[in-house]
Amino acid sequence: MNSVVADLHLHTNASDGSYSPSALCEILKKNKIKYFSITDHDSIRSIQESIEFAEKNEMTCIPGVEYSTINNGRQVHIIGYLKDYEKAGELLESRKRDRVERAEKIVNLLRERNIQIDFEDVLLEAHETESVGRNHIAHAMMKTGQINDIREAFEKYIGDNKPCYVPKMSFTIEETVNMIHSLRGLAVMAHPFENDAYTDREEIYAAGIDGVEVYTPKNKTIHTDLLLEFANPRNLLVTGGSDYHGANLYYPIGLHEDVFQIFFEKWRSL
Repeated sequence: MNSVVADLHLHTNASDGSYSPSALCEILKKNKIKYFSITDHDSIRSIQESIEFAEKNEMTCIPGVEYSTINNGRQVHIIGYLKDYEKAGELLESRKRDRVERAEKIVNLLRERNIQIDFEDVLLEAHETESVGRNHIAHAMMKTGQINDIREAFEKYIGDNKPCYVPKMSFTIEETVNMIHSLRGLAVMAHPFENDAYTDREEIYAAGIDGVEVYTPKNKTIHTDLLLEFANPRNLLVTGGSDYHGANLYYPIGLHEDVFQIFFEKWRSL
């Protein structure tokens, strides 16, 4: 019986995940994941620790970063699976500054609507990460007692197109793909049916992506079939992953051995 052995989309507390790299890797090990990629948002901080864990436990860690891009007003996430990940640090610094500026703008909009939170409290929520984001703002809001839970923060105030939403300052898809390629990496369109990125699939393909994330938690069979019909004729790599952030029980989602090896051989050849 085939089973998932590769999870190529994971987040740690270097961005918006809950677990440290080692704690997350222990979960993967218990679930018999042999190959994995840490793909934090705009951060490489957890990669070295994850590689060291993998080497000690007969696992393989592929360095990754999840980048946010904008196309036709829609947010498109591109994962870079990077051979030269150490060189990504300088390129990511400007993104970190952009994230801080965006968070500050959101806090100011909240204050205009009488949701009083201190920006320092938001930074405190994000103190273990390199990527301050809306989750950290939501946690800071909840601690003031002005909202009941995280979902309320997003549904009423800071979710996409809500009153206090501020779009990310993002590179274009082509700029991001070129950056990934400059780091000897593979560029993969992540969760294409989120934010309706699938609608722009031909433009995203034309930007030079190498693969498509086909197997994701929210995809139904019809979505998977559509993505395979898109990827296969164009010789795009097929990937998959759980997009696990640690808020709930881990369930393996990703690739079987044969599909992973096709991806892995291409990555190793870079």
